[in-house]
Amino acid sequence: MANSNYTAKEGIKPIFSGHETFPLRYGWLKKAFDAAILTEKHKKSIIKDVFNNEESIAAFGVGKNMVSSIRHWAQVCGVFDIDENRELKINDFARELLSDEGLDPWMENPATIWYFHWNLAANSSLITYDWFFNYWNGSLFDRDSLSKSLLDLAKEQSWANASPLTVKRDVECFIRMYVPKITKSGDFDEDSIESPLTELGLIAPIRRRDVFQPRRGWKASLSLHTFVFGLLKFWETYAPNASTLSLESICYEPKSPGRIFFLDEDAIVGFAHKLADETNGLLEWSETAGLRQVVLNRTEKYTVHLDVKARKSLIRNFKD
Repeated sequence: MANSNYTAKEGIKPIFSGHETFPLRYGWLKKAFDAAILTEKHKKSIIKDVFNNEESIAAFGVGKNMVSSIRHWAQVCGVFDIDENRELKINDFARELLSDEGLDPWMENPATIWYFHWNLAANSSLITYDWFFNYWNGSLFDRDSLSKSLLDLAKEQSWANASPLTVKRDVECFIRMYVPKITKSGDFDEDSIESPLTELGLIAPIRRRDVFQPRRGWKASLSLHTFVFGLLKFWETYAPNASTLSLESICYEPKSPGRIFFLDEDAIVGFAHKLADETNGLLEWSETAGLRQVVLNRTEKYTVHLDVKARKSLIRNFKD
């Protein structure tokens, strides 16, 4: 796993810990959100105190380390943002999504899980996630090879907080986030699924071996609405002033939907043919003169930021 194509985002603070070795579990993000809402309502304290005071263990019904893990996942998944005073605040879209009368408070729609996955894989500070989804090009891996690759990367970048033990634990947690367990007989153990992200089917275990493989290609649970969300989020950061994006960039560039959703060219082209109808003409697929690309039709009709359009596209998952 060569690291030569990795470029560190300026000013990032690499994160290999914070989860306390616990992967994200069902209901945790809703618990964190509800606790923050309660704090807002009563204005008793600031949000971070919900996870730090002596009542946290009783309030969440878990141990101290797990409370810290809940806060970590709520922050990196995008339930919380950091304001100008370095305090936690509830993300606006998380409020729309997870409130009791919100779009999907119990994460029953696959689009919600894809959204939180996007936030993890697009976060340049979460090195294990960023590296694996946006730069790694292999077909098989195991815990040791992924850990070694990350340690080599940390050495290249002079990241002092990436000790072998810290990276090993982060890789183990990462695998538990995305890979369902298998029994001794080689069957998938549905009763021991830990993380909702295993539902995405992005990484599969090789039966009876401690080896894993990415599942690149069409994803049954990935809707056209969610693909457009990812495409517009990528466009906004990768080439905000461009009127076209090539198929190659949509498929292979870091932070692209091809990378983060593990889509191959055929899957992306399948989505692309439906873009004009899906976006009311904002995006169109073109194969003119042998160039396969998506065209952004910038007119007075479309004056909002692409990031706003991305959010509206994601919301369609819950409205249609």
